[in-house]
Amino acid sequence: EITAKGYAVMERSSSTLLLAKDLTVKRPIASLTKIMTAIVTLENNSTNKEITVTDAAVKVGEAVMGLTAGEQLSITDLLYGMMLPSGNDAAETLAEGLGGRNIFIKKMNVKAKYLGLFDTFFFNPTGLDEEKLKDTSFSTPLDLLALTNYALTNSKFATIVSTYYKEIPYAEGKHKAFYLYNILQLDRAYPGIKGVKPGVTQFAGETLVSFAENGGKHLIV
Repeated sequence: EITAKGYAVMERSSSTLLLAKDLTVKRPIASLTKIMTAIVTLENNSTNKEITVTDAAVKVGEAVMGLTAGEQLSITDLLYGMMLPSGNDAAETLAEGLGGRNIFIKKMNVKAKYLGLFDTFFFNPTGLDEEKLKDTSFSTPLDLLALTNYALTNSKFATIVSTYYKEIPYAEGKHKAFYLYNILQLDRAYPGIKGVKPGVTQFAGETLVSFAENGGKHLIV
């Protein structure tokens, strides 16, 4: 028995919808938001660029990469910190450092419209609940299928989300060392899984987008 309120399963190679429930019902999505944060980052910036961590980004709370204000990290390192341990501090650092938070969120929503995700809207780069449900980032199973299918065409994104463990060594004068584990645990969770992102907030409950290659099938769930 599947107890999820809404879900969808697509065979990626043929774009065939195999199973679905409440396919177009809008719900909060928690950290699945970071899929779009990653894509907007990757498509608009050199991943070698370094960003300085702000005090505001560090204070965002909940799941974190473990950043300290004043540290300098590359976009690549921040993406690993955002997607593996679901670091909200890394997501906020990217948004603040790449044109400013408000401009970055606007780019997320422009990209959603460009991809035809008309039942999706982002209020922040993390997926954390806002004070009110109506102001909290939301999407649908259908839009999340489309977003993830698109995101996986980016080889850098696909590599990051399929990484089990990433060590970022100490860089003198820039940042401490980071030891990042993917909270999905990948093949410990399901045979052939290649990512992508879980999430949890009070409004959203538990959320998940995953991708698996198994038995000749390529499935986005």
